Amino acid sequence: MDWSKIKTIFILTFLVLNIYLMYEFFKLKDSTSQYEFIVEPSFDKRLKADEIQYDELPKNYQKDNYLSAKPKNFTSDEGLDDPKLKGQQVTVNDGLVLAATLDKPYELSDKLDTSEINAFVKNHVLYGDQYRFWGKDENKITYYQKFKDKVFYKNISGELTIWLNTENNDIVSYQQTMLENIEERSEKEKIIQPLKAIETLYEKGALKPKSKITKVELGYVTFVHTGTSQVLTPAWRFVINDEENLFVHAIEGQIMQLNNEEKKIVE
Repeated sequence: MDWSKIKTIFILTFLVLNIYLMYEFFKLKDSTSQYEFIVEPSFDKRLKADEIQYDELPKNYQKDNYLSAKPKNFTSDEGLDDPKLKGQQVTVNDGLVLAATLDKPYELSDKLDTSEINAFVKNHVLYGDQYRFWGKDENKITYYQKFKDKVFYKNISGELTIWLNTENNDIVSYQQTMLENIEERSEKEKIIQPLKAIETLYEKGALKPKSKITKVELGYVTFVHTGTSQVLTPAWRFVINDEENLFVHAIEGQIMQLNNEEKKIVE
């Protein structure tokens, strides 16, 4: 018996066997990958399958800051003598809420154009250029304060509420709160991108089939609220079908429920 030949045959046999097993392994792995691709379509394809639409998403935000701010005390504000308030009966409640009644209603056109209301806010409300139109609900119009063109969403400490009379839809009074001493905290944080936030809404069931995302923007919501100050976090706002607002924490990525009263979006 030639053991050297037998040894060589065994080596060749095991080598061929190993090559065959490796071939079968990689073939199986490749087929498994193809199967996973089939059963796990891309997120965009899942949105299309559920007929969920969105337009071009913002791409110019990569990092942002948490903010700290304090409610403004109007009683210590010399601005109450501002000419903007001429023709208004002004009172301050608890130092934090400025309430004004107009001596004569401010006339608006029948179509209630946003530009007309913006003109009133700019010319007849203290710091009016620091608020942005939010929406209208019956005889009430709501604005929220902004910082660097980003809105403080549903923040009752940075809110301007305007009331209209029922006869002519003219402005008759308003109530104002405001945040001041706004500071950017620490270093800028990396924020998640809008598509990732949309995926969170979709996976959590907040984004229903056949929905259309009609507006996407970055703003701020209150994250921590004490009696004397607030910490605000960057948040993505998604307007669904021009009606519903959904918010996602732009740094940590979770859905945020805002407790302030919902307003119908008309802009």
